[in-house]
Formats: sequence, C-alpha cells, structure tokens
Amino acid sequence: MFNAIHLNSIGYVFEFGPKEVVSTRKHSGSSKNWNAAHRYGTETSGGLTLATQLWEPRSLSLETNDWQQVGPVMEGLAVNGGWAYSSWYRSAAASDQLKGNIVAFNMKKLNKYQAQYLSPRSYLYKKLSFGKFKSYSQNVKVSPYMRLGHGQSLGASSKYIYVLANENKLPGGASNGFYSEEILQLKKSDLTINKVWSIWVDVGSSGRYFYNAAFAGDNTMYGVFHNAAFGRCEFWRLNLVNNRWQVSQVTATQSHFVKQQAGSSPVQGFSVSGSNMYLAFNNLIFKLQTDGTYQKTWKHVSNREIEGLASDGSQLYAQLAQRGEILSGRW
Repeated sequence: MFNAIHLNSIGYVFEFGPKEVVSTRKHSGSSKNWNAAHRYGTETSGGLTLATQLWEPRSLSLETNDWQQVGPVMEGLAVNGGWAYSSWYRSAAASDQLKGNIVAFNMKKLNKYQAQYLSPRSYLYKKLSFGKFKSYSQNVKVSPYMRLGHGQSLGASSKYIYVLANENKLPGGASNGFYSEEILQLKKSDLTINKVWSIWVDVGSSGRYFYNAAFAGDNTMYGVFHNAAFGRCEFWRLNLVNNRWQVSQVTATQSHFVKQQAGSSPVQGFSVSGSNMYLAFNNLIFKLQTDGTYQKTWKHVSNREIEGLASDGSQLYAQLAQRGEILSGRW
C-alpha cells in the first residue's frame, strides 16, 4: 500500500522549548556506576532514576559470519508486556545500518545480569549452565535478516511490532530526499513481516522525511522532523484509516534542544506514551506533552550514548550503547 500524504487544511501548533543544551561527545564502554564496587548503582539526574533492567548479550551468533551475524550494534528499542524488542546490526558502518535483525527478550524470565552470557564471545561464553542456557534461549527470539533502515523507529502493541524503515536510496546510492519510507508490521509470534505500507509526506515544495518515529498502538505513528532552517522540531501524527496512513496532527516545539555539533547532535531515541513524548540525544532525554509543550530535561553522566528509547504505560526505558544495556524508571 502506498500513501502520498498531502497537507491541505492541517496547520501547525507551536510551543516554545528549552534553551539548547550541550550534548556529550565522550563515549566509553561503561559508567563508573556500573561495576562491582558500586553494585550496579543507578543513573540519577533531573528527577529521573534509571536502573538496569537487562544487560543484553554482546552478540547472538558467531561474528564475521557475513549476513548471519546478529549483533553487536543495537539501535532502537520498543517494550510491551514485559518483552523488549531491539534492532541489532552487525556493524556501525553506514552500509550495514539498513539491514539487521529484531531481537526480542522476555525480561520477566531472564536474569538481568546473567542474560549477557548468552553471547558466544570468549570472555562471556560457557558461564551459564546448560539448564540456564536452555531456559534463557526459550525466552529470546530473533527475526529474519531484513531491511530496517536506521532502526531507531520501533513500536510494539499487544499483537505486532512496528518499524519505520527509512534511509532509502535512489538508484546509484544517492539520497532519495523526501521520498518514500516503509512502515513494517511484524508478527510477535515469529517476528516475520505481516504487512508493509509505503508513505510519503508531501507539503508541496518539499516534504517531511522521518529519521525517528514512535508508534502508539496499532493505528498511530508519531514522526520527528528537525527543521533546522526554522530552529524547531516538528512532531507529525499519522493515523491508520482504512488501511491508509493519514496526517492527523502537526505540532512544533521552537528549539533545537541540543547545541548542533557535527557528529554529536542526532536524535537517538523517540517514544510516546499517553499524553507524553520523550526525545533522546546521546546523554540527554527531554520530556514533552504530545502538543509539543516542553516539560523537563534529564541528563545522565555515564558517557554512554542512548541508542533507542521506549515507554510502556508509566515506565520509561532507555537502551545504552557499548555495551548494550536496557534501563528503566518512572518520570
């Protein structure tokens, strides 16, 4: 199904956002809060406390095994009903970011620290008994190798997983500008594709291409567009009506949120829950209302990048890179 979405009478609702905050350029493998001496202490700042929910395995297959390799680069995150769904890639190189696997973890059945030993890496391997290995393996799912785009636009409902597959290219490898993106609907049972929609948001002389999106249930998607020329972030809501995705609301927050620095300013997580939206940049999380009203800023000091953000009810989840770790808390 292809949707060319044209804007007519829908207008913008503008809200003023926060002053720009400097985002960290430092990235390390772990925080001082996450070691034996501190007994896995929490990350706390700005009214939000995040604690470890799951140390993810570094990989789930033998590395350097061409396309069959699963991990070690995690990008996006969705959580629903105690299951975490994350997009995994074999490399951080741009050529590999387009295709990867969705990995699902039943967090209620996995020990939050021992699950990392499912990795075949030599320094982690054989640290689980066979009984634990069998039990944990039954609570992990891996999708087929598929095109996921950048992988930071995930969502989960009671029945399906959703992915906005972006980073499309024209023949020859050139960027496709503001042209189509694909919304994938995956079955939770086996993480295979159930439906695919193509969308294209056209505003006349240009368009809106979403590098980050969030799904609220089965019929609603929110897309983020950083309009650098006008110094704002736009939040577009699309609803599924008669099997077609249609723009239903556009809001904008007048702010860049973070000081724009080469290599350190991209949105790396976006999630929507109820009347709240959460936007992540490296070590920063911003809380907004769905009308674009800014509420709060949270900053962690681990020097680890946020790679994916999710919310399930009142619980907020953040995935950190190097090594992959899912944290959770309430804000």
